[in-house]
Amino acid sequence: MSIKHRHYALAILTLTYVFNFVDRQLLAILVEPIKAEFNASDTEMGLLYGLAFALFYATLAIPVARLADQKNRRNIVAIAATMWSLFTMLCGFAASYMQLFLLRTGVAVGEAGGVPPSQSMITDFYPPEQRAKAMAVFSSATFIGSLIAFVGGAYIAEQYGWRMAFIVVGAPGIVLAVLLRFSTQEPERGRWDSSKPVDSPDLNLIDTLKSMWAVKSMRFTILGCGFASMAGYALGYWAPSFLIRIHEVSLVKAGVLIGAAGIGFGLFGSLLGAAVCDRLAKDNRKWMLLIPAISLALSLPLMLLFLNWPANDLSSVGVQSVPTAIWLFCIASLFGSWWAAPTFVAVQEAVPAHQRTLACAILLFVMNMVGFGLGPLLVGFMSDSFTSQYGDLSIRYSLMIMMMTYIPAIICYIIASREFTSFAAITTGESPSTLPVPRNSTAAM
Repeated sequence: MSIKHRHYALAILTLTYVFNFVDRQLLAILVEPIKAEFNASDTEMGLLYGLAFALFYATLAIPVARLADQKNRRNIVAIAATMWSLFTMLCGFAASYMQLFLLRTGVAVGEAGGVPPSQSMITDFYPPEQRAKAMAVFSSATFIGSLIAFVGGAYIAEQYGWRMAFIVVGAPGIVLAVLLRFSTQEPERGRWDSSKPVDSPDLNLIDTLKSMWAVKSMRFTILGCGFASMAGYALGYWAPSFLIRIHEVSLVKAGVLIGAAGIGFGLFGSLLGAAVCDRLAKDNRKWMLLIPAISLALSLPLMLLFLNWPANDLSSVGVQSVPTAIWLFCIASLFGSWWAAPTFVAVQEAVPAHQRTLACAILLFVMNMVGFGLGPLLVGFMSDSFTSQYGDLSIRYSLMIMMMTYIPAIICYIIASREFTSFAAITTGESPSTLPVPRNSTAAM
């Protein structure tokens, strides 16, 4: 497979993931108009965004990943993209909260087949020393998708209504699914792995999950990712509402401030962090898990300052001056975006080639059930509970409490990093024919 085709396939997979995330994140900028039309509470809106989606997305991702470890991954992603795009468009026709709830579960079912097979393909497209950068390019889709959802979704909703926003952003995913199916190739599994791998028993799904969970570094990496994603998803969902309620900005201005400013810095930070990680991990793979710990430690105090900054700071946003609160959000986003790509690479390297899609699905299961499912929901519940005492400030205090989940995430990543060098499946710097299989990975159990 040519280098040109690898890069092309990565681009198509990344664009597909962009609209995967647009479809998922669009609801965040539409909280206020949907809440007003359906007379929903913050708890119900948190449930609609989080648990309604995560329950199906995370649960189905594991059996789909098991299938993708045995079948053509490209075709599975193409079918999944078609499905989630169609259901996103149908969300624009929901006549009630319950109908929108059910249609969101349809989006989740489709998106369950997107990320794990894609990341498994990328691992087989690129050699070890290029994986963090390739995975960062793929992960950048979350920032680009959020940017499109916040800015584009806000503009469409303000001009044509929130329903049209769902219809417009759902359509491109179908086109990308066709391109993926008919213009890209399925990579060879384990292309860059040892030519003499240790044979692994053909375990059933439960035994395979147990063997993966038994690896200490993988266990703490997954836990760390779960805690980090609780705060990340909660902030990503409620940040526009935070600006609208606390700083009294318009829907479009909230989309621009969170999207163009914060997410732009997050995208740059993700690529920068991956480049630094690839360089440091070349000689010591434990940096794959130390970088996430450093990322969260730098981001936490800055994000708390952003949430607690005086409300009048955003009263006027001009071209020549950027409010201090937004600068804090931007810098926090730059540092806080380092953790995702190295985390996925670390988990991919912990298992043999034929289990990589499943390993990714396990990480996403915890990340989505704990982070995506509970983070926005808990913030919504706390906000409703605090409203009688604090009014609109309840959203501020709820988000500040949720950000503290970064602390156990940092601890988990540090613990995982201490064990990572003993089980990493790839030792960077050696040729693919001499790469050792980790002694305590699932391949050696």
